[in-house]
This record gives sequence, structure tokens and C-alpha cells, in this order.
Amino acid sequence: MAGEFRIAKQSITDAMETAEAENSMSTEAMGRALLTELLAQLSKENSPATLKDMVEYQLENLGSDSFVVTRGC
Repeated sequence: MAGEFRIAKQSITDAMETAEAENSMSTEAMGRALLTELLAQLSKENSPATLKDMVEYQLENLGSDSFVVTRGC
């Protein structure tokens, strides 16, 4: 999943940089928009309870994720 995280991180960085550069946007509103759209997308295949569990898990583990890529081993 390393590629997925790289793409997700770049997408967020691009959106936040756009919000910073545009006078009519704010990074706070952009963050809420990204979260809203992500939840809407995930809700197509997950129940509200599952989404809540996902969000709670991520909040509890912020900053503790460390990804190890072991391809071809």
C-alpha cells in the first residue's frame, strides 16, 4: 500500500497548496472539503459504524504509523 499512501499524501498537499495560493480559499475549509469528500466516497462501501471505527482508529494512532516496504523479499 505504499503507493496508495504516497498518492494520497500528494493529493492532499496539492489541494492545501492550492487553498493557500487562492485568496478565495482557506486551508481549514479545504481540509473539511477533503474529509467530506473522502467520507462520501468511503460510505459507498462501508457502513457509518465502520467509518466511525476507521476514523477513531486513525485518530488514536496519529503519528505512530511507520510503513515498511518489503517488495521482492
